[in-house]
Amino acid sequence: MAPGRSVKIAVVGCGLMGSALARAFAVAGHDVAVWNRTPGKARAVGGGTVDFENLVEAVSGRELVVLSLSTYTACFEVLAAKGVASALAGTTLVQLTSGSPADARSGLEWARAHGVDYLDAAILAFPGFVATDYATVFYAGSRAVFDRHLETLQALAKNSVYVDEKIGSAATLDCAILEAYYGSSLAFLHAAAMCKAEGLDPKAFFAQKSSFLGLISVTADAAQGMIGTNDFSGDQCSLNTHVAAIEHIVRLSKDARISARFPTELLDNYKRAISVGLGDKELPAVFQTLTRE
Repeated sequence: MAPGRSVKIAVVGCGLMGSALARAFAVAGHDVAVWNRTPGKARAVGGGTVDFENLVEAVSGRELVVLSLSTYTACFEVLAAKGVASALAGTTLVQLTSGSPADARSGLEWARAHGVDYLDAAILAFPGFVATDYATVFYAGSRAVFDRHLETLQALAKNSVYVDEKIGSAATLDCAILEAYYGSSLAFLHAAAMCKAEGLDPKAFFAQKSSFLGLISVTADAAQGMIGTNDFSGDQCSLNTHVAAIEHIVRLSKDARISARFPTELLDNYKRAISVGLGDKELPAVFQTLTRE
């Protein structure tokens, strides 16, 4: 692709994220058509985009078509509309609707059946972070297709990461990162609640952010190596010791009359690892019980 070439792009879906994507492409100098089931939302995108009320007209003749809808079900409903599949033949469809690896595989199956190149993508950013250094987009699918469109896609995020040929890999990585984010967020919010319930200003806890983030980082590094070798032995801190610490957290929560659901779930997971004989192993040994039914 020639540097700086203007590409004809269509963005289907004009919610907060779709609108941000469309404007980012337009700012980069591309010819951007936008469409939404509610025409007023497409008209409101602005930023140099051109809104269409007819979906077939919006996607016809476009080199790149980006889907940013609420669900994959909504995507397939849009793709099933009369004339859409034939209008997309020969183009590249970039799926930026959040979903699961199974959804991604269904999308690829549809694309192959209709002569459409397909990339499944996951954006790790809020709409306001699109086109900034804080945005990351993961892509899965054909490496050749990704490379062909990389320069254009970098209008959304300079950090555009190709994950793997396996079409579900971007969704898998996205879900994994989000689980770590949501789980950690719930943990530190519960920790703040414990502090407040015991009369300690939560600011004292948040002031120690580097301490708990450091522990997470060290454990993640250790887990990576241990999972790779399937060897969870060590001499730092056994699961038995960690379980004793979590029991204190559960007791504190109950005594303070705050929700003990989260630490109790933690305790159950760690005790499950002990019940299968992993008590003398390091914390990452819990991984072995999570890969089993």
